[in-house]
Amino acid sequence: MIGLRPPFAIATPTFRFRALASHAGRAALGGDREVALACFAAARLGAGMLPPFMLAPGDAAARAMSTRNWLASLALPGPARAALNATIDAMASGNRKASGHALTGLLTVVAPQLDQLSATELRELADELSDGVRQV
Repeated sequence: MIGLRPPFAIATPTFRFRALASHAGRAALGGDREVALACFAAARLGAGMLPPFMLAPGDAAARAMSTRNWLASLALPGPARAALNATIDAMASGNRKASGHALTGLLTVVAPQLDQLSATELRELADELSDGVRQV
């Protein structure tokens, strides 16, 4: 019976953006780290649009506004800031397909500053938002 979890046991939590958080922690102070942190915040915002969270539109808009305010404090390159703002606008609208496309555009801009695993996590989220299908 080893390996079976009793019915009263708590499920093991999963952390969806492990590679992105790890990359942000390892990146040098400044540009690369701030871009990674901004992408992490955008990814968390996008994940809130999907099950099991599926935030109410008002809550999602409030989170998007808070994220936008926080991003204003970061020193981001101009193209990355513009792509992040477009992504946050799309997510605040509640339109998953538009959010997926905006996240794909963001990934195109910031890919040189991310590692492969981080980019893969963002790409999977963008696909899931665009298609409605979870990539496993």
